[in-house]
Amino acid sequence: MRNAVAFANNDVVTIAWSNGTKPEGCMGFALYRIDSTEKETALPSHAVFPGETIEAGQTTAQFPVQKFYWKDVYARLVGDKTGNYTFHYKVVPLEGEPDALKPMASLPILTTNEVTVSGVCSPSLTAIFNRGLISTQHVSDALKGKVSTASLLAAIKVPGNQLRKDLAGDILGTLTGFVARAKKNGSIYAALYELTDVELVQSLVGIGNKLNIVLANIVGKPKPGGSEETAGENDDSESKLKTSRATLLYRQPPSSHIVHNKFLIYVSASGVPQAVLTGSCNWTDTGLCAQTNNSIVIEDKTVAARYMAYWKKLQADETAHEAGSPFQDAPLRTFNGTEKNLNLDKGTHDVSTVTSYFSPNTPKQRSRTKGKTEAFPVDMKDLSDRVMAAKNAVLFLAFIPGTPSITEFAAAAQKGNKALFVRGCVTSPDAAGNFYYDMKGTSPPKKQKGVKNPPAPQDARVIAAQALDKTVPKGWQKELLKAGFAITHDKIVVIDPFADDCVVVTGSHNLGYQASYNNDENLLMIEGNKKLAMAYATHVLDVYDHFAWRWTVNKGTSVDANLKTKPDDWLNWYFDAQGNIKTAQLKFWMQATV
Repeated sequence: MRNAVAFANNDVVTIAWSNGTKPEGCMGFALYRIDSTEKETALPSHAVFPGETIEAGQTTAQFPVQKFYWKDVYARLVGDKTGNYTFHYKVVPLEGEPDALKPMASLPILTTNEVTVSGVCSPSLTAIFNRGLISTQHVSDALKGKVSTASLLAAIKVPGNQLRKDLAGDILGTLTGFVARAKKNGSIYAALYELTDVELVQSLVGIGNKLNIVLANIVGKPKPGGSEETAGENDDSESKLKTSRATLLYRQPPSSHIVHNKFLIYVSASGVPQAVLTGSCNWTDTGLCAQTNNSIVIEDKTVAARYMAYWKKLQADETAHEAGSPFQDAPLRTFNGTEKNLNLDKGTHDVSTVTSYFSPNTPKQRSRTKGKTEAFPVDMKDLSDRVMAAKNAVLFLAFIPGTPSITEFAAAAQKGNKALFVRGCVTSPDAAGNFYYDMKGTSPPKKQKGVKNPPAPQDARVIAAQALDKTVPKGWQKELLKAGFAITHDKIVVIDPFADDCVVVTGSHNLGYQASYNNDENLLMIEGNKKLAMAYATHVLDVYDHFAWRWTVNKGTSVDANLKTKPDDWLNWYFDAQGNIKTAQLKFWMQATV
């Protein structure tokens, strides 16, 4: 089947295409972005033929794409300049010799559907992704040779800094814009883990006594030989919020627990909860700019009321704890242990179902010994069941999910359905290793005191993020891997994104048992909104593809970053001897055209 298809979220457009069979003699494709005025622009190219040098301004018309799917990361920037965010794409097959390419006479030009670069997925759902990938040539260029954590952090701390704006994308305006609703009327109820970014703190301070917040007391570790009394990460923010007369509870958990929420509720002047903002993004400069994150805004009174009830349970638990009751006591755990199923966008073609979970949702905190007999938390049981029921695809991004977690659930689903398209990217090499060991039916070596185990092996389907920091191909620069603990900080799962019963899982929850047992968390499972699922799938595979190439390079695999001069040298990556598609990701994207 000949077809081309485009997918978009607020940050990036993905284009995929197929000529049905192997396009014999094709040297690659020129890709053109076409706006609503029919203006055509050739997309930039990032590779050259052997012996040539990568130059600014080169396009795919000169140096073609030798793939069957590609990302347009510039569409949003074009829209920001022109105010026009709606595009479709033209895919032109090329033939001939390097430096003398021309459109193929034997193959048609393919044109995609129209997409809009926007976070709006339905009347009640808006999904926003940042561009927090710092292991890029763009960041290396922006730092002008001073590729260090210190130089990056110095840049992204400054409001208005261009690199800060590039990396944060739309997520900064989404967070501050949600808070700003309370400036005219109403109020904000928030539960936040980290709050240190100057601009974000000021947005909350700016609404004064209209803010009601449960804030994590993240106590710093004592310095060797120093005082036990150390400043908490959020202490400065706490002082500013108190001065602004915000209502504030400073929630300090015991060891092995974190109060990890990142949500806000907007409540109208009449006291009715109206909307919720949640997701993975911490309110820090690194959360905005130096790790991958997402935020979702839900304009629905029933969902907002559900979060408001949870916020009040957090407030009551903290008040009781300060009076001497156990932290995360039975009333909170009992409330959290029951999910809630709600409908969104009723009466429209965008109708979907939201299953809402909070944690901790087990009767007790997690035992230090854990063991095989520990109870399956209700939210993770639901997630595991949905992953196991997947028909076509399971895609995910996670930080350090622990074990058991999404990595084990995905491995079980893959073993049960060999045709399932599974792709995941995580910060933690150990988490990627869990997928590998589960697929092999083995266990990681036991840790021995004083002995450092070698890095966990990884399966190409689920990888840990890596940068070009050790092995750097010719023509490329060394990159930063991380600025802090996280690289991929999203906590998202996408199941069967092209199906009517597609599922998106998002929130603050790290997608493993530990969060369900011991952490203050929120988790949403949204079923039936295809536009939302495609937006999240676009983000997951954008991040996965970015790191998969770097993972391959760092493995020591021979990687030639140059374009191929003979068609079969690249076409054979995608087609078997009979001319049928053999690449799993191309098959995945083309499912959307069926």
